[in-house]
Amino acid sequence: MPDDDQIQEIAGPLVEVAETNRLYRLSPATDDLAQTSRQIAIVAAETEDEARSFVTKADPLGRDWNNRNLFVADQEETPERHVLGDLLFKSVPKPGIPRAKRPKTP
Repeated sequence: MPDDDQIQEIAGPLVEVAETNRLYRLSPATDDLAQTSRQIAIVAAETEDEARSFVTKADPLGRDWNNRNLFVADQEETPERHVLGDLLFKSVPKPGIPRAKRPKTP
């Protein structure tokens, strides 16, 4: 980009966002073998209740992440700062069921 095409910055009010070092990982409490994959959520929040609320509101499938019988929460403190409410949904394949080996036919 040539130097003469620089864009001038416009002064405006600063925007502050709430940050935290705490992440919550919400995952299914049990392995439901009827599901082809399990959905987990990782969210930046100050409390477990706040994390569950963020995820419940953002879930496009409408699951009730507030239900402690369905989803467990693990907390982690990180050295990095995260914006409150940032979240990530991740699908994790269910564990495979070992199948009996068939004997080879001659």
